[in-house]
Amino acid sequence: GSQLENTGTGMTPEVMEQVFEPFFSTKPVGKGTGLGLSMVYGFVKQSGGHIKIYSELGQGTTVKIYFPRIQRSEDLVTDADFGPVTGGTETILVAEDDEQVRATVVELLGDLGYAVLKAKDAAGALSVIESGVPVDLLFTDVVMPGPLKSTDLARHARERMPDIAVLFTSGYTENSIVHGGRLDPGVELLSKPYTREALARKIRHVLNGQQHRNRVRASFATKPPAPPIGQRPVLPHYSVLLVEDDFLIRMSTADLLAELGHQVSEASTAEEAITMIEARSFDVVVTDLGLPGLSGGEFAQQARKLSPDVGIVFATGNDRIPDEAAVEGAVLLKKPYGSQEIAIAFEKIAAQKG
Repeated sequence: GSQLENTGTGMTPEVMEQVFEPFFSTKPVGKGTGLGLSMVYGFVKQSGGHIKIYSELGQGTTVKIYFPRIQRSEDLVTDADFGPVTGGTETILVAEDDEQVRATVVELLGDLGYAVLKAKDAAGALSVIESGVPVDLLFTDVVMPGPLKSTDLARHARERMPDIAVLFTSGYTENSIVHGGRLDPGVELLSKPYTREALARKIRHVLNGQQHRNRVRASFATKPPAPPIGQRPVLPHYSVLLVEDDFLIRMSTADLLAELGHQVSEASTAEEAITMIEARSFDVVVTDLGLPGLSGGEFAQQARKLSPDVGIVFATGNDRIPDEAAVEGAVLLKKPYGSQEIAIAFEKIAAQKG
């Protein structure tokens, strides 16, 4: 067990009863959200330990945390280097009520090359949006003081700027955008605390995904002829299962695959796709990584178990395939993509299939 003591004045029994509740705080609005102890409690319980608080008014508080002893050697910490963390030149609006967090995020994003605008609550962020300044991405905390909720801010922002990308951040796993451990469809979340690398990758991932969606929307308005494939080898035609929850992207990718001569079946969730694989076999699976429910990575691993020879293509805004989605021979198709990029990904699959 480890013991923490502080120099405060202690707590009343009423306060003691509520300290582990999410969002409970004795501070006034805007001076902290009171997530600290509920997060500590969650972490301790998850690790199989327990936590006790002793407090007396006028005396102070002692917190004791107990963890199970583990009889094994310590993990070696290695530098996780997954290639370059890329930035960009887009404009990002940061809505965050904690001044320290806001200043840090603004500095990190500035270092990555982005133009950064900032607001200390949802209402402030909305007035920036209403001012008509072009914004590529809204990066907002889920829980902030004030009458306007971050989800309403996101909705207003999208109404005003249909091409805007939205990324939420939160230190708490259950909130207005996460229900029963699942994100609402189409919602992107970066959990606090996060590293500089995680922030950089997630911002780029969300921007790339939105740019792909915007490109698709524009192409539906003008529908240009399919770009020439040039002197590419004639590829075998495959039966393809396309798994993508965004309707626009799914429709356009299915069109591009059909133009390349492939037979396409579509699913909007991993669960639906698994049922389809159980019913019949496919040559290639093209799946988004960020699906509602089961992730694209977990789905691909299950697809391989059901159909060991199936080719896997991950269509994603990420600049690499994350470790938890590692499947042998998986090919990365980076958003935004067009016909040319799909053809190149399928050449790699054809080479594997020999």
